[in-house]
Amino acid sequence: MLAGFAVCLAAVNLNGNWKGLLVLNDGTEIPLVYKLKADGDKLTGNVETNTGVLPITDGRIKGDSVMFNVTYNGSDIPNKGKCYADSIGMSITIGEDVYHVTTKKVTDQ
Repeated sequence: MLAGFAVCLAAVNLNGNWKGLLVLNDGTEIPLVYKLKADGDKLTGNVETNTGVLPITDGRIKGDSVMFNVTYNGSDIPNKGKCYADSIGMSITIGEDVYHVTTKKVTDQ
């Protein structure tokens, strides 16, 4: 398990804040800030949206991938991501729709 964790962290340090923009089918734009913390093959944190802060549940790291759920209005929203050197490409499933969001790490100025 730790080998997979090392692969993802070799590409990117997951700990910290990641910003992205979710664009829904109707054109609604939802800014997202993922606040992530990696611990072995576990991933915790939350997602800040314009509707509030949503905790991450069932977070895990496998190879260069991350997977977790976010609960919104009583429904689990699966998030799956692939780690790159400077970003995480996220797929977010809401109902039957899958949305793609590229997140970039927020660095101190």
